[in-house]
Amino acid sequence: MEFKNLRQGSEYDKIFKENMEANLEGIVEQVLSMKIFITEELPDDLQHTKERKPDLLKKVRDEDGQVFILHIEYQRSNDQNMAYRMAEYSIMLQRKYRLPVNQYMIYLGQEKLNMPTEIERTNFKFKYEVRAISTIDYRLFLYHEVIEMKLLAVLADLSAVDPKEILRELILEITEIVAEELVLGKYMNQLKIFAQLRDLEQTLKEVMEEVSSWYVKERDPYYIIGRDEGVTLEKTRSKLSIARKLEEERTRSKLSIARKLEEERTRSKLSIARKMKKEGLTIPLIAKITDLSQEEILNIKL
Repeated sequence: MEFKNLRQGSEYDKIFKENMEANLEGIVEQVLSMKIFITEELPDDLQHTKERKPDLLKKVRDEDGQVFILHIEYQRSNDQNMAYRMAEYSIMLQRKYRLPVNQYMIYLGQEKLNMPTEIERTNFKFKYEVRAISTIDYRLFLYHEVIEMKLLAVLADLSAVDPKEILRELILEITEIVAEELVLGKYMNQLKIFAQLRDLEQTLKEVMEEVSSWYVKERDPYYIIGRDEGVTLEKTRSKLSIARKLEEERTRSKLSIARKLEEERTRSKLSIARKMKKEGLTIPLIAKITDLSQEEILNIKL
């Protein structure tokens, strides 16, 4: 996707750079399927004959005790020179740190991925791994506890659901978690930028208009009552009645969303458990991983 102007592109880059640290654990676990422990921060400026600045660079240790450099690049559009860029990074990192380098490019774009991922020439062979966010189940992000990870649900696979419903759930979850107005505004701005990557800007606008009636101070009935000095008792009663109805509607909506979220989480756990059961994993192990009861797992039909 091409941004409407350079400023939008720079905003997008800025958002991802800000969120990388918060996203790292979730990205490594959910997208890269790795279990690692960060052992050392590394400077992200590589300078030899030229300077390169990787998106994310860490010295890590995995669950088997292997130590290596983890290098992640985020890419929002196809780049036919990406394999050469990654190869340059790999050589520079190996030369500087004398450690194995595991490289991943996380593709965030909407168009079909067609970048070369390897180079094979005489006396030279190179390959890096690619993960496309658009192919990953949105639920892995939406139900994550970290807000920066939740936001990635917009970029995930929404082909089987109504994007408007996902945006509504996402907004309501964030507004429940974040109380500070400035912080909430920051996340809403980030959500807008991500929505642009999936041509969901208009859909997001519609959802925001629906949800904002609950949260905009000037529309809050209690605020209006306190502001309008000199109103008649009858008008006050009328406004209080409206306020109560709105509050009841808000409570019903929150409970409904909570039920939907819990049902979705359960369905997701059952789906994962079914796959594990097919693979022959033991019932106790499946229960430990999914938090389902052994009885629920036994009742799963293959």
